[in-house]
Amino acid sequence: MAKIKMPKLEASTFRGWTFVLVAGVVLTVLAMIDRGGLTGLATGRTGCVMTVTATEVNIRSAPGTELAPVGVLREGDQVDAERVVTNGFRQLAGEDRWVYDASLTPTTGSRC
Repeated sequence: MAKIKMPKLEASTFRGWTFVLVAGVVLTVLAMIDRGGLTGLATGRTGCVMTVTATEVNIRSAPGTELAPVGVLREGDQVDAERVVTNGFRQLAGEDRWVYDASLTPTTGSRC
């Protein structure tokens, strides 16, 4: 059975531009995860892309305010949405994702 040899970590490992680059990528990924994943990125797969016009809007698991938020979108984020609006909440692409419809506006060319 072959043994896996791990490189020895030394002080020189944590110097220079390589470390800065790796640390930057890791911190960027963590920030995106903390923000709710890649929630604010639209692909256009539903034909309805909405832009968040409010400073911040909660993503809910149902069309109402009874349940706690499951994520947050910020002003300028673009998201894929469905054409379904219930109780003033628009369904986003994916399961159990709803946002207050008045805080969204369709992007140019969207069929919402």
